Amino acid sequence: MRRSSFGTWLLAAALQPVVFALAIVAAVMTGNRTGFWLGLLAFFVAMSAGRSLRTLVRGRLVRALRRAIWPAAAAGYAILFTKAGLPAWATFFASFFAAGFTRTVLGAALPRRPGRPRVAFEDWGIPGSDDVVPGRWKEL
Repeated sequence: MRRSSFGTWLLAAALQPVVFALAIVAAVMTGNRTGFWLGLLAFFVAMSAGRSLRTLVRGRLVRALRRAIWPAAAAGYAILFTKAGLPAWATFFASFFAAGFTRTVLGAALPRRPGRPRVAFEDWGIPGSDDVVPGRWKEL
């Protein structure tokens, strides 16, 4: 864990209510224009982008980038699904879950935090390429 100075911590803590207020404003503006579901998605995207900004202020670049994947993907998917003609409620759910999948996939490409081991498929009980799966053979 990196140590940060009190000034950066104080700035990040002061950003929290500001980000919350801006997220509410974004949700109300979007909700008035498009409806409840996309306003709710705008609130989640703004709050998540604010968390990424606060992490960046603290000086944790890789973690901020990892946190910025979800709001960027959710906004992109919302535009895509809205242009495709999905209803607002379907756009909300599809964007929310597709952005979560995108964060998982793209987050795996980023460097891992030190001290956190990579989990191999063999640890979950999935046979790897070097495992031999015994079969039953009958000789005739």
